[in-house]
Amino acid sequence: MPFVDLPPQLQERVVCSISAAVKYEVPANIILAVAEKEAGKPGQWVRNSNGTHDVGAMQFNTSYLRDLSRYGITADDVAAAGCYA
Repeated sequence: MPFVDLPPQLQERVVCSISAAVKYEVPANIILAVAEKEAGKPGQWVRNSNGTHDVGAMQFNTSYLRDLSRYGITADDVAAAGCYA
């Protein structure tokens, strides 16, 4: 694996970003930039001043999870480690 010199959390971020870029035909550098800016971690919940939370590595706002629940997507899904988020 070409990313072995990166910490495991960053390895996951790079691999997941490249996978998403290929699947959704979005430049990988854009996805990596968003992930870097959000700076979340798996399992992380950050409370916002408006009472919502930002969840997981990509910091999904809980206000969007109500809409995403129609597709079976939960806060636990986006909070977990791995490429789901």
